Amino acid sequence: MKRPGFTLIELITVMAVMFAVMGVTVVMFVQLFDFQRNHSEYSERMRTASRFVADFRGDVRLYGKPEILSEGATLLRWTTETATIEYTAQPGEFPNQLNVVRTVRKEGQRNHYETYQLPDRTALHFAEGTGNDAGLVAMSLWIAPKGTETPNLGELNPFDRTMPESLAQRIDPKYAGNWRTIIMRY
Repeated sequence: MKRPGFTLIELITVMAVMFAVMGVTVVMFVQLFDFQRNHSEYSERMRTASRFVADFRGDVRLYGKPEILSEGATLLRWTTETATIEYTAQPGEFPNQLNVVRTVRKEGQRNHYETYQLPDRTALHFAEGTGNDAGLVAMSLWIAPKGTETPNLGELNPFDRTMPESLAQRIDPKYAGNWRTIIMRY
């Protein structure tokens, strides 16, 4: 007479299948959380870059031609009768992180500071137009994805609509969204 129930082999087989399904599920959840975290970090970097670009555009519209500085930590400066606006590079909290601080100093008022925490491997370059491009100022911003190197933007002429061959070889076209060049007339 056969007793109702399961054999030990059947029970072990069902448990092994359940453990395999649970293992796959855990791996999928870990990958999903990593994807969400990476997407959040990327979105925050792009929001910071967009704020930075918007403030640069606003300053060029409002104050006109900036003084582009190549020595020291100060990158740009506008000086008017009542205010001084400066963009200053400072090291960030993490290695290779770049913070750009926008300082507005007005007579008789407290200084206003805005900090843009640009991620590691960010390249930033300002240029003023000459010749046919006189009256233009450009800001080039490259946020290098993980695993890529930061290009030297000093080789780039933002007013020329082509990229130098030496720079094009090092930039993967699939990361074109990480590149911003803003050209403004003052």
